[in-house]
Order: sequence, then structure tokens, then C-alpha cells
Amino acid sequence: MLPARLVVVREAIDTVLRHLEGVPPSDRTELLRTWVLDCMRETEQWSASPPTDREAELVMKRVLALHVAVTTMKRKALLAIVKGSGSVAAR
Repeated sequence: MLPARLVVVREAIDTVLRHLEGVPPSDRTELLRTWVLDCMRETEQWSASPPTDREAELVMKRVLALHVAVTTMKRKALLAIVKGSGSVAAR
């Protein structure tokens, strides 16, 4: 069960990192990147020392929260671009 859990969490972490690349640089972006990398380091240790169910659940919840935060930032950045340039639909 651990390998499947580890694969899922690592894929989720990779997804968050990819989404962070699409967000304009800021202090908040760097903070989120640091937190994502912390999660990555923690999961890398799972191979040597498997986490308890509680520990794994907490990491997965943190990754989910990071995904939501990054997606929200990305959406706001895209909306700002659309509003700044004037959308075709609004014309």
C-alpha cells in the first residue's frame, strides 16, 4: 500500500510544482514552493521509514491545500491578465 500512496502523493506534488510555474513570481509563490518542497522531502523519507496512516494523511492534506492555494493564485493571475487586456467577449 505504501508504494501506491507514495506514487499518488509524488504525482500530486509534481502537479502543484508545475502549476506554480504558471504563477507570477512573488513572496507568496516562493513560500508555497518552499512548503511543496518540504512535502517532497518528507515523502522521500517514506521509503526508508514508512509513515503512520496519520502522518501520510496529514501530508496528503497539506498537498491538497497547497494545490488549492496555487490554483487560486493562478486563476487570479489569469483573470487579472484578461481584465487588463480587455476580453474579446466583453467587447
